[in-house]
Amino acid sequence: MKQPKGVTSLAKRKNENQIKISFLNNGHSVTGSCTVIKFLNRTILFEFGGIQEGHTILSNYQMNKEQISKVRAKDIDMIIGGHLMHYDHGGNIPALIKKNPNIRIITGKNTSGILKEMWLDSANISIRDCETLSNQYSDRTFAPIYDVSDVERAYSLIEEYDVGTIYKLDDNVSIRYTYSGHIFGATQCEVFISIKNHTAKLLFTSDLGNQKIQDLKPFVQNFEPVVNAQYVFGECTYGARDNKQITQKIINKDLEKIKSVIKQFCGEYHRRVLMPVFSLDKCPVVLWIIYNMFKDDKDFDTKVLIDSPLTNRLLDRYSEVLEDEAKKSFDEMLSWKNLKRIISPEDSKYAMENMTNILILSSGGMLQSGRSVKWAKELLSHGNDCLILSGYCGENTLGYKIKNCSDQKTITINGTVVKNKAQIINVRSLSGHCQRDDLLKYYSSIHAEKICLIHGQMEGKIEFAQDLKKEIANKSMTTTVCVVNKNTEIVI
Repeated sequence: MKQPKGVTSLAKRKNENQIKISFLNNGHSVTGSCTVIKFLNRTILFEFGGIQEGHTILSNYQMNKEQISKVRAKDIDMIIGGHLMHYDHGGNIPALIKKNPNIRIITGKNTSGILKEMWLDSANISIRDCETLSNQYSDRTFAPIYDVSDVERAYSLIEEYDVGTIYKLDDNVSIRYTYSGHIFGATQCEVFISIKNHTAKLLFTSDLGNQKIQDLKPFVQNFEPVVNAQYVFGECTYGARDNKQITQKIINKDLEKIKSVIKQFCGEYHRRVLMPVFSLDKCPVVLWIIYNMFKDDKDFDTKVLIDSPLTNRLLDRYSEVLEDEAKKSFDEMLSWKNLKRIISPEDSKYAMENMTNILILSSGGMLQSGRSVKWAKELLSHGNDCLILSGYCGENTLGYKIKNCSDQKTITINGTVVKNKAQIINVRSLSGHCQRDDLLKYYSSIHAEKICLIHGQMEGKIEFAQDLKKEIANKSMTTTVCVVNKNTEIVI
């Protein structure tokens, strides 16, 4: 039967009031975080991160271009972030601003300066990568995903909001931030979407922090649980059952291992130890650990080198935004007489060729790029030098090769064959991500209709979902659990 003119069907009215939620790369993987929220002819993104899973520069470039093409920038009026500072959560935002300079960017308090540094670094990497690709494929054109001017424009659009308070962003959207404990300023975000007389409460955890090493991270705000939400979109990076659980015993053993390696290779042998670190968060955490190990040891004469322009800029940004006792402790650490901060490539080269009895903290953490690659190339061929690898290394990275190829006599680094003779030490307790047992404990305590698992490898998410359902049932709760994939659409 034909609908009378001027009368709207019940189904159509219901459809107009729906909230539709879909997922990009975070639906089936651990990078490229982006959740698309559509309602009332509006599009809001929760984060818009870069993808870091390619085997080559070309494949990474292509995957990120594809990710950017999947959203219509002109339709987006807001990007909300809990943890935009890491590339895989906010790294591609300037690419959308390039197409639509009117998008609001919502983030937590005191994070915009750090975010800008990370965007500028990503822009420069993209420019260099495109130059490399253009030299390799002369018949093709490779334009940077975004440039410095796009970063400046994006930076001007950032709005910062403090934790603990509900802020009304417009007539339909309100938010409340809660610290996640992952890195400085990282938050969970409750998003309240109001349509007519109904409000839906969505909790996006973003990345949650490793609660077991919270005491080792005095500059990172402590994790705070959220007790209820209608829908929870929860990360499970370490959701797989084969992720070995970290205990205090393991943490203590790792710390003692780091201390003894530095004393032996630097102090006794007067040689060199390299700890590759991520510029954001991992460097200040590791530096704080080293500082507290040796600051009162009058005989400790090892120089601790921070060799990375980005890392040093970020240390300065931290000093600018930290407050009270945290700032006092941080600045005291930066004033430590054993600390030497290296900026220029000339100073880095000099240290590499002339300095001994040194501990080098250099980016990047997985030995995929940055000055740590040059240091690894230098140290690997010497049997009395040492590398301490302290975090996750992706399968296609140099860090992974070094960790898993100790029986090989040589390793190829950027086309150069290097003797594989240095000592390799692995410590695994310093991961910044929430561990599996704490994820189960937290998610099973939230009063919610549904928990949607994102930001994890599919096999691990399925295993985690099975165990989470058991935890929920044991607590006599009725929350359902959904394993999200790239084709999932949630309708509220």
